[in-house]
Amino acid sequence: MHNIKAYIIYRKYIDELLKNQNLTTSPVLQDIFTKSDYESLLKPVLKVIEDNPHANLTTLRFLLFKNSGLKEIINNFVHQTQITPGVILDFGTHLTRDTVLCGNAQEYVMENGVLVSCPKAIEQDTIFDLASTSKLFTALSILKLNECDLLDVFDPITKYVPEFKNLGDITIYDLLKFRIMIVTDKRVDSAKTKEEAEQILFSVHKKEDQNFNNAYTDMGAMVLRYVVERVSKMPFTEFVQAVFFEPLGMHDTHLNVPSDKLNRVANENYSTIIKSDGTDITKYNNVPGTPHDAKAIAIGELEGIAPGHAGFFSTKDDMIKLGQALINGNILKKDTVYSISDTATGFKDDDKYTRFYGSLVYLKQPDPQNLSVYPPLSGKAFMSPGFAGTTLCVDPVNEITLFIGSGRLHNRIYQIHPNQVANIKVDEHNKKTFILPNGEEKIVCADYTKEKEVMVKLALDLSLQYQLLEKIMPPNKEMHLVRELN
Repeated sequence: MHNIKAYIIYRKYIDELLKNQNLTTSPVLQDIFTKSDYESLLKPVLKVIEDNPHANLTTLRFLLFKNSGLKEIINNFVHQTQITPGVILDFGTHLTRDTVLCGNAQEYVMENGVLVSCPKAIEQDTIFDLASTSKLFTALSILKLNECDLLDVFDPITKYVPEFKNLGDITIYDLLKFRIMIVTDKRVDSAKTKEEAEQILFSVHKKEDQNFNNAYTDMGAMVLRYVVERVSKMPFTEFVQAVFFEPLGMHDTHLNVPSDKLNRVANENYSTIIKSDGTDITKYNNVPGTPHDAKAIAIGELEGIAPGHAGFFSTKDDMIKLGQALINGNILKKDTVYSISDTATGFKDDDKYTRFYGSLVYLKQPDPQNLSVYPPLSGKAFMSPGFAGTTLCVDPVNEITLFIGSGRLHNRIYQIHPNQVANIKVDEHNKKTFILPNGEEKIVCADYTKEKEVMVKLALDLSLQYQLLEKIMPPNKEMHLVRELN
């Protein structure tokens, strides 16, 4: 027989979650998770309470974590498939959080032209290349200026930055919501100087064919950075520092990591792509503190120019501070935070769904094959993933945050031509490797984004379970558990 009080709270919590998941501007994204799904997700909480009637909250959380399989998944992720050298995962509510650390922030360094083993464990203060997770700073900056009536998101870009003359009547909102696909005829990262890169970007125009399944692009965020600078009359780095980083105490978030912190940066160097003929291109200049994104470097990131779409570095603590501030309405009004998940993309075409996006962020997707916000979260939840291995997920309604940090590109093959996919070796642990022309066997991490979602799912399951525990057994103070996996 269930604890009656716990059972009543469990039923009310399910009703609350069912209501919250439908807080979305798109009916297609409603009712993705059923009442039965929520019951299956949360029943372990009732069972662990029933099986351990005298246990305290900490013990019950430990048992839920142990039974979830998350530890085994992370160990497999790092030590068996070796799809990343290491990972830090921080998740939970404001009161009950877990941090799990596993593996390394660095495996090798180059000495005299040879890779030498030099492992460095992931720590709680490891600094990661945020890559596209940086786009969130651009979106928040636009929303802050709009909230202060310093711009109108429905104004054309050219009102604020006339140099983008080819954008015509395309609005800030169009780019903020990935509504319009824009392109340059020449690659920004082909530029020899930052001035040339800027001129290429200024030539950006609407793509002729707007019949696309996936509207995601870096270009919109790169353009919007200029809007922030023109309206605020400040360099973008100074604006985000003054408006977000300093007020929130995000002292480890930098465009250019100070020299005394470089030893804390996860190594992304020695990443590789495999060309159609099986030959490789490996980066040797992506030293810690240098962004992996070539467009960011072309725009002038190393000289302190923020590109808008990538380039920032941060820690799990700083990113969780940002997530919690958005939940609490500390840096933007709550209605503004909720608007981040408003979508102007996504529809059904030829019996397939195109992808849904919010303000430079990912949302839930009806097609489970697409990278998606986890369905049981609220309709206001959003996710900001980065190519280099980071993800921030914020649910401002259910008040849940999650951050993943990983140097997944370090000494890994991250892109492999379709002609060479058949030559990938897969062992009994699903570890994927490829033999380079010099005979070296290198690990393939191309499936990292998809594979990490199992870890994300289990962590968010636990977050919801912890929240139910909080409701049944309200804690007196924050309880943050750190688990270091061997």
